[in-house]
Amino acid sequence: MNNAESLSDGEEEILVYAEFEDSVKFDKYSSIHVLGIDTKNPIFQLDDTIFTGTYENPLGTYMFFEEDPSPNTTDPIFDKLSKKNLKYLCKTRKFINVQHAYVTPKEDKQEQENLQEEKSSECDNIRPADFKSIDDALEQFKKSWEENATKE
Repeated sequence: MNNAESLSDGEEEILVYAEFEDSVKFDKYSSIHVLGIDTKNPIFQLDDTIFTGTYENPLGTYMFFEEDPSPNTTDPIFDKLSKKNLKYLCKTRKFINVQHAYVTPKEDKQEQENLQEEKSSECDNIRPADFKSIDDALEQFKKSWEENATKE
């Protein structure tokens, strides 16, 4: 079946080049899923490993080739065929830079509440500055510095 026949009227096939920053061997993965390919940051899941991608503007065009099982030559006497012959498949200007995503566990609610209470109590202790001059500000700063030094 031809690709044009398998696509419905509202669908369009676009080839995207994805480059993984880490060395990834696709042979060892049994399932590969791409989530949100049409979003700003698609997610790639290879078994239990998660990668995140970002679209970038390539410097040029990415061209795709496939192996040509029956290469032809116009002059069989002078044109030597290489061991591996490729033929042009298609091109794209869509590029996704893919990086390994590290998942960190979410903090407990109790820990988050304690942190918020500490932050709010710190904010409550802050008083607005009331200085009449720079000398006055320096004098108040010296007093508070000496008080904190004697407390410790």
